Amino acid sequence: MLTQQLSDFLHGLRYQDLPEQAVDSAKMCVEDLIGVAFAGSVLPQGKIWRRYISQQPQRPEATVWDGRLSRFSCENAAALNAAYSHVIDMDDVHNSSITHLGVVTIPTALAVGQKHHSSGREILAAIAAGYEAGARIGEAINPGAYHYWHTTGVVGSFSSAVAAGKLLGLTPEQFLSAMGSAGTQSAGLWQFIQDGAMSKTLHTANATLCGIRSAELAALGFTAARDILGGERGFLGAMTADHHPEALTRGLGSQPYQIQTNSFKPYACCRHTHSADYCVELLKKKYALDPARIVRITDYTYQVAKDNVDAPAPATPYGFKFSVQYCIAAAFLYGSLTDEVFSADKTNAPAARALMDKVTVVVDPALEGLYQADHNQWPHRLEVELDDGTRLIQQMEYPFGDFNNPFTWDDAHTKFFAVTKGILPRVEAEELTRRIAALEELNDINDLFSLPCAAVV
Repeated sequence: MLTQQLSDFLHGLRYQDLPEQAVDSAKMCVEDLIGVAFAGSVLPQGKIWRRYISQQPQRPEATVWDGRLSRFSCENAAALNAAYSHVIDMDDVHNSSITHLGVVTIPTALAVGQKHHSSGREILAAIAAGYEAGARIGEAINPGAYHYWHTTGVVGSFSSAVAAGKLLGLTPEQFLSAMGSAGTQSAGLWQFIQDGAMSKTLHTANATLCGIRSAELAALGFTAARDILGGERGFLGAMTADHHPEALTRGLGSQPYQIQTNSFKPYACCRHTHSADYCVELLKKKYALDPARIVRITDYTYQVAKDNVDAPAPATPYGFKFSVQYCIAAAFLYGSLTDEVFSADKTNAPAARALMDKVTVVVDPALEGLYQADHNQWPHRLEVELDDGTRLIQQMEYPFGDFNNPFTWDDAHTKFFAVTKGILPRVEAEELTRRIAALEELNDINDLFSLPCAAVV
């Protein structure tokens, strides 16, 4: 039974099993996610979530990642942090599973860990196990499920349950039940994109709650389906007819762990645009390009990218983050793709709209072949024609931030300080990064957040 095999492996995974690179990756994931959560906390979606969660009874168990660093109950802190972290579309992504794993694993691990005074090493093992679960389950259903199902939402309950279950010290049988309960609560549909609605953050918040609930119920003896993944009426078959059960256990226990094949986002938009965005960045470095001279841009790419980000005329403000036409145009015109570039004045600028109209997206059989051969490759090739007939060509398989073109710690710190600027005092931001870098040395994860600005609510 595949569910049992995966569950037993995740249950047994310990900090000492992790290679140094996996530990380092996990710490970088923690820093990255906390940073983007701070950024999301001050935006309208984040403020709605804060108002909603604040109305509920609280116990000072876990830290909320906003300018106050106040403490809420474990479940509420995890849900709020998971919502904050998915607002600006800059949280990490696992390519081959098409999943944002940090946002559904780390809020749970840190909140449950704070409640139970877990050590930094226990936290890191729980995070690595949560990533392993979510990545493998995501690979087992994608790309077939991706048209309808927001993978982060539907696998997030598993990642959360695994992280919580390890920190609660569940027995192997309880751990299996936690996974069963997590799977039966999985949800998250893409329809919200059509309306530019806020459901994406609901998916991540809900996934953390489902996972914590599943683990806590299992600890009390609550049972669930033993083969939730591969059973006749289980998760894989429900998600898509084109599922790949072998992905659940392929190379289980061998290195690298899935957290080592994770990628970070330098641009505040859908990851399927990032290779195109990086092509623009490279072209601008090579040539003194005046965007006014561009006559035509052809973006050659793979089918999944065309299906998800070929949006020449977004119907909603949020839709511009899922429009490769806008992302290409904005990268040429504004020189960056921070969250501010997706404001109404930028997206509605006549120059941006005019350049968007010059972008055509085409599926290239060779690039589709690259993607099918290795789902870690999300390639784009830009062909830019200028008014004098000059044609400039740039192709990219692994954009900056990909694990094959990775962030350094300096890059991670630069992003963290940029997204927390004006929200967390710089001296405290620097202290927080130092503590994250030494996470494995903490005997109690609560010490991570004992900063001067922290408050008890």
